[in-house]
Amino acid sequence: MGAFGELLGFEGRIGRLGYLWRTLVVWCLLAVLLAIGVGVLIFLVKPLGSGGYLAGLQWLTIGASLLVLWSSFALASRRLRDMGLEPAYIVPLLAALWVVNTVLLAPLSQLQPERFGLVELGWAGLQFLAALPLLFWPGRAAPATVVPDYHPAGPTAQMDWRAKG
Repeated sequence: MGAFGELLGFEGRIGRLGYLWRTLVVWCLLAVLLAIGVGVLIFLVKPLGSGGYLAGLQWLTIGASLLVLWSSFALASRRLRDMGLEPAYIVPLLAALWVVNTVLLAPLSQLQPERFGLVELGWAGLQFLAALPLLFWPGRAAPATVVPDYHPAGPTAQMDWRAKG
């Protein structure tokens, strides 16, 4: 598996420490990509208040969010498989919860922070608690690869030149 497959691939299993390190690498790569993207936007669009800069920043944010979302679902599905769970049942549920947060809770808490701010804070805490098992749940033992012992069946007629005399 290549470098992109390690961060964006859904196949295979991944241990706790591998999950943690790959997650940190994804966040560091995202920070570097965002810094480069903002630098390019600043260089291309001189006045910072123009619409081209803000539109480019929106597209950059959407692209970064989708990249992180894909990578987090890929890493979570590999980690869930290592824990002995089927990711096909859990990852769509996580995606649905993310959509509820993005489409419903975040706009509501921006409109009425005194009313929905605590709900969004509780939601963020719930997301953190949902991520803890991925870091601390022990993985399933890898299936032992059985290497059969080599036992020759005995010499064949062509190789048994001593017996023919």
